[in-house]
Amino acid sequence: MTPLSTLLERAEAVYLTHGSGSAAYLLEQIETAIREGAPVQRICELDHLLQLIEYRDRTLALYDTR
Repeated sequence: MTPLSTLLERAEAVYLTHGSGSAAYLLEQIETAIREGAPVQRICELDHLLQLIEYRDRTLALYDTR
């Protein structure tokens, strides 16, 4: 299992690279990995990154409305 600190760094890199399109980018990566028969661990890692990006977006949306 990938350490949380590593996942956070990767999620930040994805967000800095793709901005608001990060979630869509990761969904595309997950779909491609599934189609290509990537190892389950790789798909899970991409899913964890997607969850972190979605959590970040929800948190920012919550605090932006207050």
